Amino acid sequence: MTVNDGTSVAGPDVGDIDLAPIQGLPAAQQPDWPDPARVKAVRATLAGSDPLVRWDDVRQLGGLLARASEGELCVLMAGDCAEDPTESSVADVALKAEMLDVLGDIMRVGAGRPVVKAGRLAGQFAKPRSQAYECVVGGSVPVYRGPMVNGPEPTDRARRADPGRMIGGYRAAREVLRSLDAIGRGAGAAPLERVWTGHEALLLDYEAPLVRPTGDGGRYLASTHWPWIGERTRQADGAHVRLLARLENPVACKVGPRTTVTEVLRLCALLDPERSPGRLTLIARFGATEIDGLGALVRAVRSAGHPVLWMCDPMHGNTVQDRTGLKVRHLDAIMDEIRWFLSIVSDHGGRCAGLHVEASPLDIGECAGAGVTPVRGPRYRTLCDPRLNLMQAVAVAAHWQQRAVRQDERTAMPS
Repeated sequence: MTVNDGTSVAGPDVGDIDLAPIQGLPAAQQPDWPDPARVKAVRATLAGSDPLVRWDDVRQLGGLLARASEGELCVLMAGDCAEDPTESSVADVALKAEMLDVLGDIMRVGAGRPVVKAGRLAGQFAKPRSQAYECVVGGSVPVYRGPMVNGPEPTDRARRADPGRMIGGYRAAREVLRSLDAIGRGAGAAPLERVWTGHEALLLDYEAPLVRPTGDGGRYLASTHWPWIGERTRQADGAHVRLLARLENPVACKVGPRTTVTEVLRLCALLDPERSPGRLTLIARFGATEIDGLGALVRAVRSAGHPVLWMCDPMHGNTVQDRTGLKVRHLDAIMDEIRWFLSIVSDHGGRCAGLHVEASPLDIGECAGAGVTPVRGPRYRTLCDPRLNLMQAVAVAAHWQQRAVRQDERTAMPS
């Protein structure tokens, strides 16, 4: 059932294993599916499908993140705001892997530590939105919620939520993973040579049926190696948090300027009850002008004994609209947030693990800076929010590297 704010209640038919703990819990940002019987059929199909990722690989990533929590490794996650399912071929995936390599190499040289590289890949097909509708010429239409839900074209027909798109998303994700294998960056590659996959675990009708047994009594999410919860779905008593709390995957959660100390401690208690290194990453997405509140969160989490990784998402808090209504992110604000993040997290005893950015290897012009002024046209291609192009992403990674080195030197100085 969906209510007016886009929140639904997780129903009983959510997979082929016992998910009773999330039944009846509020589930924010879920589509208003027009055909419940078809949704149920799609969930059944997904529940009977092969896992997209293997438990052994998920466990291996968890080990790498545990090492990152001890300062042995850095972490990079980068990729599209919303993946295009048609970009699943070997050539498409190779370009994205090469971008991760370039950015990872910059971070590695600066940090002097190997980099765990994860892509917003093989499942980043659903998007949370601030409003349920958007204004278009002649009226309004339901908002675009990503290719796993509806189409980007601003028409009533395209924006009608279609549960069959979840099957298309599963197939596209499977093709991306096969392409990673084909270029030697998937299953079987050395752990630090692999491109690991991550996406926001947003669409419960897709995620819950893809929960699988680990073989030793546990459960893991087989749709991705590294799921995260977004700023709009991190309610401690909501279905998203409670679902991920039951999984053995390493998980992440975004926090922002409206996150309170009480909330972040509650999230840590649910998502990292055993205080296991590498289990929980907190991704800060404050915005350059509102990041002052980060220090209190870092300090509280450290005092509570949670060995979380802190990552910087300098993109989402720095989104503005230009005078034409076009979404834009400015490179100088992104750089400012990185600088403040590194200083605040280090000063309050947290572990600065790495970067989480939306970026594309394509010749795009969606973020402002480095000679780019975004305008509507063929270079503004994102399905949702503006991404860095490769040149801008390199500048951001280099800025991280330079500021991280300075912070390390400052921390090492005798008092």
